[in-house]
Amino acid sequence: MFVKVQLLKGAMCVAFYLIACVVFIKMRKNFDSKEMTNVITTNYQPITLDFSSANKINKKDVELEVEMLRMDELKGETIDYQENAALLRQMSNTCTKYNLKRIPFIKRHFLYNAKHKSLYCWIRKVASTSFTKLFSDMSNRQVSHNFYKEVDFLSPKTLENLQHYINDSAVFKLLIVRHPFQRLVSSYRDRIEDNSKYTAQSWLHAHSILYLSRPKLFRFKSSNGNILEKIFLPDKRLKVIPSFREFLEWLLRQPPEHDDVHWDRYYTHCAICDVNYNFILKLDNYTLGQINYILSKLKLDRNKIYLSTLQRTRNGLTDFNTSCKYFRNLTTDMVIRLYKRYKVDFDMFNYKPDKYLRCAKRKN
Repeated sequence: MFVKVQLLKGAMCVAFYLIACVVFIKMRKNFDSKEMTNVITTNYQPITLDFSSANKINKKDVELEVEMLRMDELKGETIDYQENAALLRQMSNTCTKYNLKRIPFIKRHFLYNAKHKSLYCWIRKVASTSFTKLFSDMSNRQVSHNFYKEVDFLSPKTLENLQHYINDSAVFKLLIVRHPFQRLVSSYRDRIEDNSKYTAQSWLHAHSILYLSRPKLFRFKSSNGNILEKIFLPDKRLKVIPSFREFLEWLLRQPPEHDDVHWDRYYTHCAICDVNYNFILKLDNYTLGQINYILSKLKLDRNKIYLSTLQRTRNGLTDFNTSCKYFRNLTTDMVIRLYKRYKVDFDMFNYKPDKYLRCAKRKN
């Protein structure tokens, strides 16, 4: 009897083992089949970055930033928690909406201060000089001019360092924006129209702008001198100034990927879909409370004056009224094309083109 029982148990073990082997073999075949399908799909379909999981993580991180804003407001910080929370969520939703691909980080676009645990992405013509000076002062650098050169000293040393700071939740990450059309006008006024100084932008691009809009300038005999002598003064300042419309007609023909930093897109310049910014300051209608909040997050004394040059430029403030005057010579079609070029930035930060469409006096 005992022998029969042992034989029965042995037979059952063998049976279970055979069944397990069959199941394992089927699972392996299914797995190999799926794996091969994935390989084929990867090899023969266009390469795209799957943002489905990334966006879930991003949304989770955004909610953490929103909660931090709420806690700061409860502590007495004079910020509009609801407004800033909505803006952070809007940025994340826009990344999802357009399925934006990962943008390569450019370390020169970021300034970092280790002592104050702060990271800032500068955007030209959006108070970048004021905040670069602020970060320079935070690093105890005694600089009074040419703050654009400070980028080389204040940016992270390597891309690996930048990636570490971006992933560090203890680092305060700041972004500042303004209406894309106002920034364009401000850039044109400062870098093209103002010929009281040499600018790299006028020297690099004025020739191409005028070649497109004023071809007669380039029809001359060699005895009449070099074309550069017709366009520029001996010290490289502009002699012939392209109009704002001429500048835009040229810009709309250029690939956005090669834009100058004075008119490139926010979301690419600052890799917005890959950085969980803690606070977004909209320069169009900022408040003293928001400035004080930023100073507190930068661990600075609010009673000291740090941003005395905020929005102050050589040509004065470029607000909506000033920008509207420049848009009067545009067609509505041009404004719409310009809007499409910067549509992601418009959507991310809840800007609208409507008022500027009304500014355009010339119809199509």
